[in-house]
Amino acid sequence: MNDELQEKKAESFFDEEIIESSERIDNPFDPSKINVVRESMSIFQAIRKIQLHEIKLDPDFQRNLVWDDTRQSRLIESILLKIPLPAFYLDAIEPDCWVVVDGLQRLSTLDRFMNQKVLKLTGLEFLGRQFDDHGFDKLPRSSQRDIEETQLTLYVIRPETPPKVKFTIFHRLNTGGMVLTPQEIRHATFPGRAPALLRDLASSVEFTRATAFSVNPKRMDDRECVLRHFAFRMTKFEDYSKPDLNDFLGTAMDSLNKAHEDVIEKLRGDFLRAMSLCYSVFGPYTFRKFNRSVKQRSQINKAIFETWSTAILDFDEAHVLANAEKIVSALENALATDVEYLKSLSLATGGINPVKRRFNKAYQILGTALLQ
Repeated sequence: MNDELQEKKAESFFDEEIIESSERIDNPFDPSKINVVRESMSIFQAIRKIQLHEIKLDPDFQRNLVWDDTRQSRLIESILLKIPLPAFYLDAIEPDCWVVVDGLQRLSTLDRFMNQKVLKLTGLEFLGRQFDDHGFDKLPRSSQRDIEETQLTLYVIRPETPPKVKFTIFHRLNTGGMVLTPQEIRHATFPGRAPALLRDLASSVEFTRATAFSVNPKRMDDRECVLRHFAFRMTKFEDYSKPDLNDFLGTAMDSLNKAHEDVIEKLRGDFLRAMSLCYSVFGPYTFRKFNRSVKQRSQINKAIFETWSTAILDFDEAHVLANAEKIVSALENALATDVEYLKSLSLATGGINPVKRRFNKAYQILGTALLQ
């Protein structure tokens, strides 16, 4: 597949989904455990910490969310014009290792300009005549000093803050120019084996074929799909007891990081098998709402993805394939006639009742089709 077609296919969005539920979350966390400190640091100190890997610029984010040279250059211009920069948010996963959660592009720009020395200023609005095509070393020493001595405001979430609290902080406070998605926040707050596992499976042939290359990887939506499958494989849907899907998925990330290698390999193999089996049954309608009579299908639906990729593994593969048409027809009928089921796929999808309703429907369809 050529790059242009691949990029075009990757531009598609997911089917609309509202996760938040009207059901109340009891005892979400203890506010006394929140420990966020405000620090002031010069740009010179910040880039030194980046150079020593004490501030971590995650390469996954750098690949996915990179600014172009003009936007980076105008950040440098803003500093030279003494325009204050917005605050930065960092997660102190260890006392001497901070992960950037909000402000990554700004710090990456400073790193490219002052540490790597690869950024040349271009597209400046006010200082183009003076500094066009200048790297950091070519600037007058007075301008270099102006940049180095500029003070940054950092909000640092200390290591003792529980991961669930960190997620809430980032979700509430992450207000920069490139707002992080929930999965990007989970990627930052649960470093370890899980992020790499999700990345590898989201790029697998089995996943990309089942989703028809229509899941955009740039904001980690593909990894969230994989995680939602794992979450409901590790914790049965009957045990989903709090209307907080984000917390449920965060717990799954933590569990993946702590799981024994044998468990991880079993989960990996089952996931790939689920992708292949779902594609064999549903073909172009895999993980979508659809109506074959009018040749209509939605974008990938995350709620359908998590339910069907999970449920199908609990049935004999040969029987599933032998009854594929019955399964497809039954799901198509449910999508056309069962209003409550349809709601569970799009509205308040993180609620307890919608989760159980859509899982029960998938198991009912599979069980009925295989008993006939």
